[in-house]
Parts: sequence; C-alpha cells; structure tokens
Amino acid sequence: MFLLFGQFVYAQSDKIEKEPLVVDEIQIDVKSVQIDAKLKTATVELFLTSYNRNERELKLNTYGTQLVDVKGRKYLFGTLSLGKILVKLEDKQNYINYLMKMDEPVLLTLKVANWGKEKPKELILVFEDSEEEGHYIETAVQL
Repeated sequence: MFLLFGQFVYAQSDKIEKEPLVVDEIQIDVKSVQIDAKLKTATVELFLTSYNRNERELKLNTYGTQLVDVKGRKYLFGTLSLGKILVKLEDKQNYINYLMKMDEPVLLTLKVANWGKEKPKELILVFEDSEEEGHYIETAVQL
C-alpha cells in the first residue's frame, strides 16, 4: 500500500505547476521558445496580461530587453513585436508604448539572429513602473 501511495504522490508532483510570474500587475507567461539551427535564430514568445482594472500604458525598453544564453551572454533583438507593433534593431527605437487592457493577453515576440543550437536560459524584460514614471523594472523570465 505504501508503495502505491508513494507512486501516486510522485505522479501528482509532476503535475504541479509553478506560480505565474507577476510583476507590476502584469502576468508574464512563456508561450514558446524556438531555435532554428538552419537560420541561426532564436525566437521567444511571451503573453503579457494586465491585472490592472483600468487601461495601462506599458512602456517597454527595447534595448534593455535581451535574450540570455546558458553562458550568461546577452543578445539584442533583431526584431521585437508587441501586439501589432514591430520594431527592428536598425530602427534605433528605444521604447515601445502599448496600451494594455485588463485580462487581454498581448503577444510579445523577440527574435535574435546569430544564435547557436542551445535553448536560451532567460529573457530579460525591462519596462517602466506603472507607479513611478522614469523608474524601470528589470525582470528575468526563465525559459
């Protein structure tokens, strides 16, 4: 009996989901991480969902938002999109301003060129604090 109970507990422990990452009333969920060895690119998709009852402006720092490999090296994006807004690195645009609505997930897609074959370790996401203008929050999203 103990063995069966132990196996049941073990099977249940595999299904435990980790707590969602919530920063400044924004839930951050990893949708996908894709490596294209042929094109040498890494693409990360996140869903950002606002918990704020009112609409809120998300001011994303594009140069601060970077992909990190397993060795800790940081990579700037080739393209970065938030909803329908697309920014290319050569555009030299520092920020993306996006109006978020409560409980409406917004897709953030970051594509990095010259990537190896390994899965990225994390994505550093940098955006302005909703309570303090000019103060930026840096969050490491584990992939």
